[in-house]
Amino acid sequence: MTEEVIEENAQEDVQESRSQVVIPLLQHKGVICEPLVSVGDTVKIGQKIGSFDNDLGAPVHASVSGEVIALEERPHPICSKMHSVVIEYDGTQEAIRFKGNRSANKDEILETLKESGIIDLDGNSVYFKLNTGKIIDSILINLTDAGDLSSNFTPENIPQIISGLKILLKASGASRGAFVVKKDDGQTNSALKGKLGGEDDIDLFPVKRGYSSTMLNLLAYEMTGMRVSNIGIPADVGVLIFSAYSALAVSEAVLEGIPPININVTVSGAVKQPGVKRSVVGTSFREVIESCGGYVGKPGKIIVNDIITGIAQFTDEVPVTKATTQIIVQSEDEVLRDKPGPCLHCARCVDVCPANILPGLIASQSDIGRYDECEKLHANSCIECGLCSMVCPSKRHLLQLIRYSKHALLRSFMIREEKESSNLKLGCASCQSPCHMGAPMIFVEGK
Repeated sequence: MTEEVIEENAQEDVQESRSQVVIPLLQHKGVICEPLVSVGDTVKIGQKIGSFDNDLGAPVHASVSGEVIALEERPHPICSKMHSVVIEYDGTQEAIRFKGNRSANKDEILETLKESGIIDLDGNSVYFKLNTGKIIDSILINLTDAGDLSSNFTPENIPQIISGLKILLKASGASRGAFVVKKDDGQTNSALKGKLGGEDDIDLFPVKRGYSSTMLNLLAYEMTGMRVSNIGIPADVGVLIFSAYSALAVSEAVLEGIPPININVTVSGAVKQPGVKRSVVGTSFREVIESCGGYVGKPGKIIVNDIITGIAQFTDEVPVTKATTQIIVQSEDEVLRDKPGPCLHCARCVDVCPANILPGLIASQSDIGRYDECEKLHANSCIECGLCSMVCPSKRHLLQLIRYSKHALLRSFMIREEKESSNLKLGCASCQSPCHMGAPMIFVEGK
């Protein structure tokens, strides 16, 4: 992409009343980007405003044209607060000249994906997932994640998603591609069958259940019959799994030269006009909800990305990021306020756990800081599906406690000297808070 200025009249659903956008410099698992702009600079749509000096990050781009008015910590939907670029929108829609490459070879595709900074819904950059150094046999597009499906899998997007899969096949060297769909999702099955008539290297793979972005190892096992270790990735068994959003963004980046600056977000719950809104990265949740007619009554809770495994927000001023697919608003009456009780040893959490671990026991050990015991109980095998929390009669916060133990263990693995559980340093390396954005490879030994 070159940064020659043009005028562009982009059409977005959430645009008219925007005064500013807040673009976090960390929207992925990996290292936080360094800002490439200063307060007072003028930026254009698509201009790179944050970058990094290794393969563990993903660059960020300006989603609107205007003036940089602040470089400061702002609310973040995952990390509490994060260093962000605040841009005052000037209303001109001035953009860099986007240049696609419809005949790109493998190296050109990888370079484009590295520069575009596309983030898959599991938090990893698409470039990082492709650049594993492992032999890849198959590329899967997971169409069983309800949030991704409702936001990005529309009839008009299907040709682009198929193109994105073909580009991913070329970039990875894989010989086969497949769309993973639920057997009982007749609408998605029929829509794809109508578009894949002559595609000999792309199949449909029906499955009985849905797989969220945290369950990709389990999906790889169902596809290949080969188990993936709890610290492994699907690439270990020759499979790469992407979302519909990623395939769509890959197609747009390579064929049109446009980085991910517009995101489809499904807004549901206690709003007047639920639906899918196309929003620029950095738009506040409040503005997206207002574009749906606003709240119905007084909101009790706002959740990002899935009602079960998503994260509740402390303000509606958090921005839409590249990994935002859903905004769910609950009324005050819908919010569960039951206080958790003691474990009843009913084993319901064990019965529903697809990873065959002991969620209740792990949560109990995590609650008292015994993360060493959590490791022995295979806490890292948790795929964070949230089923244990759903069936617990005592309303215990099982998923949250298990997540916390996983982050504590993640930190301890990278500390050179031995430490007891009580001495573990918690939080991700980027913001020091117990979120899921951190990854082991970003830690420095001895720190």
